Amino acid sequence: MNPLLIFRGLNPARLAGMLALTLTASMALAESGTLIRAADLKQKPFLDAASAGQLPANSVLDIVARQGAWMQVKSGASSGWVKLLNVRTGSGKTGSSNGIGTLANVVTTGSSGTTVTTGVKGVSKEDLQKSEPDFKELAKLDGMAVSTQDAARAAQQAKLVVVLVPEIALPRGFSSSSSSSGGSNTTAPSDSNRRRGP
Repeated sequence: MNPLLIFRGLNPARLAGMLALTLTASMALAESGTLIRAADLKQKPFLDAASAGQLPANSVLDIVARQGAWMQVKSGASSGWVKLLNVRTGSGKTGSSNGIGTLANVVTTGSSGTTVTTGVKGVSKEDLQKSEPDFKELAKLDGMAVSTQDAARAAQQAKLVVVLVPEIALPRGFSSSSSSSGGSNTTAPSDSNRRRGP
């Protein structure tokens, strides 16, 4: 039977939708990784979250989701969150990718090769827009302030000594008002503003 006859009765929009769903599902199923080092599996994507177990180095992972610097993974019967820097994505093999995975790469990235880039920005634009000041935490921080005299007294009790460190000489042709970041006009603090010790 001719395979094209199966699609003859479908309208083009429905056919395109089915193809997109199939491709999306294959991409979701295709993401795997390997744990670079032994890691604590967390129940939530936070350092202080409860442990969901331990995974040994070189564990094969199915990557379920990503959130910030974390990946939700499954490995055998275990599942939870690990830091993304502990995971090497992909199979690690070259020249043996399947056709659907290669097609998915071409559609999503324009390339059939494997490239891994890891970056953590920390705060998204949405996080910034939804953020609100926490005045209770600010009050706690203000409550931790100490006077210069109290700090000097604590340093003396701990037998700390003042050590003057000479400034690092600037390279020739470089001034403290020049900018290497393309436009910022930051200057080094003057000697009168530098703190030399208590």
